[in-house]
Amino acid sequence: MTDYAVTPARDVIISNELLEMSMTVLKTLADPARLQMLWALSSSDHTLSELSQFVGVSPSVASQLLSRLRTKGVLQTRKEGRHMVYSMSDERLKQFIAQTLNFADYRLDVANAEPEDED
Repeated sequence: MTDYAVTPARDVIISNELLEMSMTVLKTLADPARLQMLWALSSSDHTLSELSQFVGVSPSVASQLLSRLRTKGVLQTRKEGRHMVYSMSDERLKQFIAQTLNFADYRLDVANAEPEDED
């Protein structure tokens, strides 16, 4: 089994290929509605209708957002009756989203704890 973890080292230059893939992943997540959808999908599978209601967008907008995520290989779909059900394609992505949101929450705590500048 291959371990895909990258160990940070100051004397190693990151390959252009890895940098490009990292940027692709980050850009894919860099939309509030897509991130909300992925957060919902990290805990359970959902239909288009459920996701559009969760995020607060029309089904057509949700469909466009989900299409981009599918194109990037982030989501899988399956048909259940008349409905398409969306699911996360990789457990590591679920962990990455949770870690990203945890880090953002930490940064908010730090920012809120910093004393305000007095003029």
